[in-house]
Parts: sequence; structure tokens; C-alpha cells
Amino acid sequence: MASTSEVGHAKNIANLNLLNTNIVALGTLYNPSNPKLALSNLQAVYTISFTKQESVNKLLAPYSTAVDEREALFKPLNAQLTKLRKAYKATEGVTKADLENFMTAVRKLKGVKKTPPKKTNDPNEEQINHSTSQLSYDQRTNNLDALIAILENTPNYTPNETEYQIATYQSKKEKMLQTTQAVANSFIPLNNARTERNRTVYESEDNLVGLANTAKDYLATILDTKSAQYKAIAKIKFKKQ
Repeated sequence: MASTSEVGHAKNIANLNLLNTNIVALGTLYNPSNPKLALSNLQAVYTISFTKQESVNKLLAPYSTAVDEREALFKPLNAQLTKLRKAYKATEGVTKADLENFMTAVRKLKGVKKTPPKKTNDPNEEQINHSTSQLSYDQRTNNLDALIAILENTPNYTPNETEYQIATYQSKKEKMLQTTQAVANSFIPLNNARTERNRTVYESEDNLVGLANTAKDYLATILDTKSAQYKAIAKIKFKKQ
């Protein structure tokens, strides 16, 4: 399953709504001279941010599904190759040299290590992680294609068992290509949505986190900082992700 969490971003957005609710309760007491801190503007920033987070959430689901489907397809491959080796070895006329060529292809296919991506909230880093992962799966698919070529060029390799037949492995290769492409297709709009969300919540000149923290500074000037009302507002946190 895709591991990237959207919880921290959603918390910042939800906390702005909570802050706005507290400001509403203050009525006319909340009257900043800075128009960017006006309740109406803070409410607009919340609405825009909420909508952009919703877009991320909607695009995350198909991406997670595509990643899970790809993993489910690739995960059993190593065990399948171990059994395929026995079927290949049992083929009439296969020499030690043929078997070594077969094993060289298998080692390449098994040797592509899946490196866990670094956890990040930066869409640029997400792009790098995605590209690295895609390359790994592309390499495995290409190495499987090379292994299929060896089977095709082994004259007596005609197993009766479906799981070892060349057509079965050709089908696996096609499914691998399809699932890897599905991940790529679903990642692009998701990463674009994350970029837009991050710009609104963290990066723009008047980003949500910056405005919310400035609004809290202003609230400290109009409320008794020892009051229960202020202490409740002070607990509403806004953090860069």
C-alpha cells in the first residue's frame, strides 16, 4: 500500500476551521487592521485549502490501488522463478551452459533491490522516489523479457504444466507492463494535486500556516493570555510539513 500519509496536512486545514470557529465566538472583539487576518479571508483560505486536500484524497485512492496491484503481481515472482528453474532443468537436452545462462537471467531478475522510498512531503522528492521505483520495476520487467527469450530459444522447452509455459510468462510480462504504467498514470495527477495543496497551505506568500500563526499572534494582543479562552486557542497548532 502507498505509505505517504496526508494526516498532517489535513490536520493543519482542520485546525484553521477550528481557529475560525473560535474567532467567530469573539464577535466584534476580533478586529485586526491587517485585512489578510480578517475572518472572511481566513474562512476563504480554509475553503480553498479544504478543496485542494479533497482533490489529493480523491487521487490518492486510485494511486494506492495501482501500487498495491503492482506489488501483488511482482511479489510472488521470486518463488515462481525457483520452480521455473526446476522445470527448465528437467527439459531434455538442456546443458550446463544453458542452465548457467538461465540462472544468469534469473539472478538479474531477482537482483533488482526494492529500496524503500524516503518519507517526504515535498512533491519534487515524491517525483524522484516515484521515478526510482518505476525504474526498478521496469528493469525487472525487462529482465523477465530476457528470461522468456531463453525459454523461447530452448528447443525442447514445452512443459505440459500451464504455470511453466512460455505463454504464461509472456502474460505475466504484459501484466507487469500494464500495472507499472497504471502506477505512472495515477501518480502524475496526484503529485500535481499535492503541489497545489502545498502551495496553498505552506508555500505561497499568504499560506494557511503563516496566516493562522499570525492570527494567533494577534489574538494574543486582544485576549488575556491566562484566560481559558486564549489557552484553548493557543493549543491549536499549525506546523510546516
